[in-house]
Amino acid sequence: MLLEKYKPKKIEDIIGQKDVVIKIENWLKKWKSGKALLLYGPTGSGKTIISEIIAKGKKLNLLEVNTSDSLTAFSIRETLGSATKNSSLLRGRIILINDVDSLSSADRGGIAEIIKIIRESSYPIVLTADNAYDKKLKSLKNYCELVHLKKIPVNLIEKKLREIVLKEKLKVSSEIIRKIAVNSNGDIRSAINDLEVADVDMDYRDKEKDIFETLRTIFNSQDVRTAIQAIESCDKDIDEIFWWVEQNICNEYEKPEEIAAVFDLLSRADLFRSKVVINQNFRFKKYMRDLIAGISMIKKKQYHKFVMYRPPDRLIFLGRTKSSRKEMGEIYRNLGEFLHCSKRKVKEQLPYLKIILGKDFIKM
Repeated sequence: MLLEKYKPKKIEDIIGQKDVVIKIENWLKKWKSGKALLLYGPTGSGKTIISEIIAKGKKLNLLEVNTSDSLTAFSIRETLGSATKNSSLLRGRIILINDVDSLSSADRGGIAEIIKIIRESSYPIVLTADNAYDKKLKSLKNYCELVHLKKIPVNLIEKKLREIVLKEKLKVSSEIIRKIAVNSNGDIRSAINDLEVADVDMDYRDKEKDIFETLRTIFNSQDVRTAIQAIESCDKDIDEIFWWVEQNICNEYEKPEEIAAVFDLLSRADLFRSKVVINQNFRFKKYMRDLIAGISMIKKKQYHKFVMYRPPDRLIFLGRTKSSRKEMGEIYRNLGEFLHCSKRKVKEQLPYLKIILGKDFIKM
């Protein structure tokens, strides 16, 4: 997909936020424990990607946590684990906590837990939010330096789209490019998504639909075109949508033949999903998207019932173990560099190293 292919790889690729980059870099130089950085601004302005690129440029490991996956104080604590503690086996790192304003207002302990993490962390913490002035963030702001990311100017978005059209040899007119840039409302991600949709002569997508609305459209629209637009406009990527659909098939459908037909389409989409990974060819995501959208045609008639869609068990598990997996990955890499061998070899030999060193291994 164009969004994956033209994702910024270095500082120079970031458009419209040069001042923000300078502020973040200066903050990192002066960082002291007990203070976090809160990046806030509209969707698609670059809050997450800028953090990722700066971490990469400074050769720091980035541990990313999404509060949309961890909605309670307990799960935040469980996800981060000991990741904020200093360790001789870990290189420098930045901890990125995304979408803090999406924490449930019912879970008052969530913000308190983040404040505790900020106060105790041995590593810089960067937070992101759409709205830094949400009431539930009032206490959190006392522990943060705020940096505002504005909408990306239309002329810069239009320039980027023209570069992509030229490189990809897309059949999109200058008039359409301008219209996409204006309609993006400063969101570069949505503009690039719209450009890809325009390349196959489709209407523009609506702004940022949530996953629940997207699922309702996929399962009930009975129109492939509408389903594709819903997928393109969703605030989740196609891989997450895949897992959400798989999790909720049996909740949505009642007839065995319909359930079988949906799983058949999803299994075909999974084949293209694996090709993306194996061949590193992101164009296969288009076929994956179209097959998922085809699910909209399975249901012969609407069921007049309410379905409570559940988040994928797989994503919940990965979210809860992300911290420990990330930390072990860093240990494998650092030991590999010291021992002049691959991460895979370190992973194979580590159990024996634990036995040999015993309690000394824990002290490391």
